[in-house]
Amino acid sequence: MVNADALIVLGGEPVARPVEAARLFKQRVAPRVFVSGVGDAAKNRRVLLEAGVPQENIIVEGKASTTYLNAKLLRPLLEKEHIRTALIVTSPFHTRRALATFRKLIPDVSFGVVDASIDWWKFPEGRGDLNRFAFVEFLKTVEYWFFYGISPYSVGVAGRG
Repeated sequence: MVNADALIVLGGEPVARPVEAARLFKQRVAPRVFVSGVGDAAKNRRVLLEAGVPQENIIVEGKASTTYLNAKLLRPLLEKEHIRTALIVTSPFHTRRALATFRKLIPDVSFGVVDASIDWWKFPEGRGDLNRFAFVEFLKTVEYWFFYGISPYSVGVAGRG
């Protein structure tokens, strides 16, 4: 098991992401969990607490509304806590853009990524949702490349999960 200084739970999906982060925390993969995202941070914090993660191990950033802002607003919090390595916990379709964004905006931290899937996507009824999310992610990836210069090809996704 690869250890890190912190886990980062991104908003956008308040079920699988915090549950996976809690599982990793209990396995002692990282001693701190950062949650980020307007609205989602509070939900994800609650899931983490209910799963047994102590509140003193959770750091909340509740203003970010995009992946870009997640990284931008988490940067000073990660610096304050002297984080050198972190695992981003997010949905499988979001891993490449999230990892590229965090690596570009916070180059002093070594990031990895953890795939947190929703069980619903494994069923035929859930495939439509998964395909829709993947298509939207494709559009967002193009947007990030164009507006922020964050290339989806700049990093390989060597994730864990």
